[in-house]
Amino acid sequence: MNDVSQPGHDALEGIRREIDGLDDAMLSLVAERLKLADKLAQMKAQQSGLPIRPGREINLLRRLIAAAPAPVEGELVVELWRSLMAAGLRRQRVIDVVIGGGRSDPARLFDIARRHFGARVRIKDLIEPQAALQRVTEHPDRIVAVTTWPAAPGVGAWWPALSEQRFQKLHIIAGLPVLGPAGETPEAAVFAAADAEEAGGDVSVLLAFDPHHRVQRALGDVGFSGKEFARAEPRVLVRVEGYVAADDARVAAMTRSGLDSVRVLGSYARV
Repeated sequence: MNDVSQPGHDALEGIRREIDGLDDAMLSLVAERLKLADKLAQMKAQQSGLPIRPGREINLLRRLIAAAPAPVEGELVVELWRSLMAAGLRRQRVIDVVIGGGRSDPARLFDIARRHFGARVRIKDLIEPQAALQRVTEHPDRIVAVTTWPAAPGVGAWWPALSEQRFQKLHIIAGLPVLGPAGETPEAAVFAAADAEEAGGDVSVLLAFDPHHRVQRALGDVGFSGKEFARAEPRVLVRVEGYVAADDARVAAMTRSGLDSVRVLGSYARV
């Protein structure tokens, strides 16, 4: 039988008591954070639209990761604070998530959405990306869609549907997972009836009709640094470095180079 009074056991129990004390302190801080979220909810009670602030969320995660002492890893910071942000957001507005991955792995897309929007969010798989986007148009104040990234390999060319009139008010507001190299293509996109928000180090996505293959020339003419990354004649998807607002005059100016119906699909930034 082990002697529970031996020094090793006492040291172990001491560490456990320290952990318990830290857990209690952390719980109190979480409660204070949620109380502040409640104050935000009261101040925004009369505001319409989604309360999501993608740019602020990215910058918060960047700041915390930069300040995190060893041995705290960036992945842990994102996991913990995405849960906290989701809990705070839920106190302002209950937001549901619909996913549509087409031929991609639905379990992977579900996991990506769950990690970003929290354990308590309601997620429904509508299978097709177009069906998920349509649901957002029907309930723009309380539903967002998570789809496979437009033009992702092996998932089917669903993205041309984004040029349809019914989806004109939807924008990409995030690329998921948020933790990853800025130059790496995200696995999934968050579409919402809201504008994207500049975070720094952003990437913007443009959709245009380019029947004469002049998109590269048009980008250069207006001073954009970017390139085509998908084509379904005559539609083309373009990646542009930096944040591009929906009303940016350079977007309209691209039509002078032979493009038509140029539209900013949205922007995203990564941690």
